[in-house]
Amino acid sequence: MNGLRDRYMKQAPKEVPEEIANNSNYFPYFKVRSWNFTYVLAGWEGAANDYRVLQDALSRPQPYGLRVYDGKYYLCDAGYTTMPGFISPYRGVRYHLKEHTGRTPKNRKELFNLRHSSLRSKIECTFGILKNRFKILAGKPNYPFPTQVDIVLACTVLHNFIALEDPDDDILNENVEIDEDTGEETNEDDSNVMDYTQSRSQREDRDVRNEWKELRDQIAWAMWVDYCAKYNGGNTMESGLT
Repeated sequence: MNGLRDRYMKQAPKEVPEEIANNSNYFPYFKVRSWNFTYVLAGWEGAANDYRVLQDALSRPQPYGLRVYDGKYYLCDAGYTTMPGFISPYRGVRYHLKEHTGRTPKNRKELFNLRHSSLRSKIECTFGILKNRFKILAGKPNYPFPTQVDIVLACTVLHNFIALEDPDDDILNENVEIDEDTGEETNEDDSNVMDYTQSRSQREDRDVRNEWKELRDQIAWAMWVDYCAKYNGGNTMESGLT
């Protein structure tokens, strides 16, 4: 199964799924590939800090590391930070979908977090589907550690295969309860992959993070203007910003 990894698990796929391309809430701000895994780094203990695992994935040489291409970015939850190639939600602003129930966004930050959370819920749902199908992932298999790593990779490849070849699969389309935790095609052109192995000074690191926070602000404002044009008569006045 792992021999099919390059065929059924592709990083930064070019195609945009119809449910995103045809949804003005997301497109052109977010262009995601729903239901598929694009990169898997197996082997870390479950209690490991998420950001530490991400740094490990980014620091690995290609083709083993996580690729981030110029002009593209990943959405990540509040456990990470906004930095080159990764955009997290605004902190101190309501985020989880349940917090938005029965109310409309009052400003650009709330709107951005709402749509960010809506897409991140798809990620959580995909993990739920994976675990529902492959019960071995929730158990404690008595296999050598390298075999356990291979099992994780094989299951994710199989998941992608099913999603591509049989999109009407029952398990793939079943409703998954999401627990919102409040606490042989390959990419041949690597010339525009960001290099995370080069060290930067603290000042350079701070400056580049600020650039990406400014990008998040630009996306949030563009969303807000479009939202107000559709639902608020073009009035972009905001409330609740600090």
